[in-house]
Amino acid sequence: MFEKLFSFYPGDLTMQDFTTAFSRDNPQFALLLGIAALTFFIGYMEYVYSFMLVRREKSAPYPVWMHTFYFAHDSMGAIAFAFAAKASGGFWFFTVASIALVVWNLFEVYNLYKSIYVERQEIWGHLYDAPVTIKQAWTKVISQIIIFIGVVNLFRVFMHDPYMFKWFIFTNILIAIIPGFYWAKRKTQIGASYKLAIIILIGTVNSFIPMNMWALTSDYFSVANNPWFYIIGVVSIGFAIRNIWILRKLPQKPKLLDNGTKTVW
Repeated sequence: MFEKLFSFYPGDLTMQDFTTAFSRDNPQFALLLGIAALTFFIGYMEYVYSFMLVRREKSAPYPVWMHTFYFAHDSMGAIAFAFAAKASGGFWFFTVASIALVVWNLFEVYNLYKSIYVERQEIWGHLYDAPVTIKQAWTKVISQIIIFIGVVNLFRVFMHDPYMFKWFIFTNILIAIIPGFYWAKRKTQIGASYKLAIIILIGTVNSFIPMNMWALTSDYFSVANNPWFYIIGVVSIGFAIRNIWILRKLPQKPKLLDNGTKTVW
């Protein structure tokens, strides 16, 4: 067991893994397609609730650095999948995934816009003696994006991750763990949501059950070949459950804000 955990490494992902798994000739194609669609849908919903919270409650459920990181990651992923589509003769999965990531980028742009024009004082106010200006907020956001683009691409090389598939695992771990810490730090349910916490939990479980999208795509993610993947999965699920527990400990937010806007449960 210790040898498996600390000295064994599986092979690597190849383009053939994707073209074989997402081909209609694959006996598990329908199952994989359904789970992949569910995985992408949950990812979108995690951002839809971010839209709702920042619009209604003027407070997003994720720290701004998560938005800048996801923007950097998804923009690089869109480019990587576009090149993979070209290299594979336009294989449908790479094309669709590239388009899906562009849509995610638009989601992130919206959240970054709200961070700058709605939340800038709450996010960066402690750094300045005077109110945060729009220019200062833009500078912070652009600087973070530049840094994260460099980090994502450097570790993409270190991880030998040409299709960004391994990076996607890290994004799922991040969204399971970080929100609860952020909500606890703010000490309010405003900008947080039970519905979002439940969706994050469902998405985290979906990402780490043995029949997840990654394991159905390549043996690289099987329990036997990659036990650390499932160990961090258990940890992530634990933190996703903790998010709900954190919300229960915080003061309950009103059903209506002072301006009459309905809050998000």
